[in-house]
Amino acid sequence: MEHEKDEPSKNNDEEKSDFNQKMLKDEKKPIAKDIVVLKHVEVRKQEISYETKELAEAIKAQVFDEESEKLTNDEITILESFVGKRLFLTRIAIVVNQCRIPLGIEPFKKAEFEKLLDRLINKEYIDFDIVNDKRVFFLTEKGKECIQ
Repeated sequence: MEHEKDEPSKNNDEEKSDFNQKMLKDEKKPIAKDIVVLKHVEVRKQEISYETKELAEAIKAQVFDEESEKLTNDEITILESFVGKRLFLTRIAIVVNQCRIPLGIEPFKKAEFEKLLDRLINKEYIDFDIVNDKRVFFLTEKGKECIQ
């Protein structure tokens, strides 16, 4: 029985020595960094074409225009109160102020409200018609795109 136990250990020793010999052979092979010779490459700056400059300027101007037309939270709230309808000033005021009062925000006064609506009209988000001597407000295409 002892003789059987010795044989597996001999096999392990032989396997280890074979492995060590393979490792020694691998060490003799050249490494890739010894074979490859790196060359210095000159880097040139790429020049911008005239058309690309014009395109960049146009995009900058467009982004600047969009930033100047950013809406305040109050203006967005007013736009969202429309929901594709035509509304009188009093109805818009009721809807918008119903959103503000539960949040503890003071409701709009009529003068403030009219200033906000005039600002939205100037920015072309809403427009109005006159019906029975009162203004009826509605969303323009730009306003509809904004709230979608």
